Amino acid sequence: LLLDEPTNDLDIETLTVVEDFLDRWPGTLVVVSHDRYFLERVCDTIWALLGDGSIVMLPGGVDDYLRRRAAGAETTRRTTKQPGSPTETASSAAVRRAARKELAKLDRQLSKVNASIEALHAEMVAHASDFERLGTLGTELNGRTADRDVLEVAWLEAAERADS
Repeated sequence: LLLDEPTNDLDIETLTVVEDFLDRWPGTLVVVSHDRYFLERVCDTIWALLGDGSIVMLPGGVDDYLRRRAAGAETTRRTTKQPGSPTETASSAAVRRAARKELAKLDRQLSKVNASIEALHAEMVAHASDFERLGTLGTELNGRTADRDVLEVAWLEAAERADS
């Protein structure tokens, strides 16, 4: 799928729907965009077209591009790897970026689970006199609560990776 500035004329609601769809896109996605948040949300790998006509992969995402641009052309031509080099920093930035993407995904999953828990509570109130139905709903509620607990632990772990 090839997209050229897909966010230009979209309202927030439509943009969110497009981001959710593209986040789940199973195929290859090529996006040309100046929308930094959009790129970080839907892309796993970011490549940059540099002014000298070269193409370079940016493991650190847009942050890596901005660092390279600020440092000037010398940084992009440097090929030696030294401890603490931009490659190491880019690697940790890539981990943080992946963790932020995972956080967004977990947030959406948590919202869905919380909504289903609320719906189950409402259904339990509606069927308060049907003890058989309450038992079924209670079992389902316990399962959803366990799902939420697992998602919350995963969210906390991703948040730690995103902050490190």
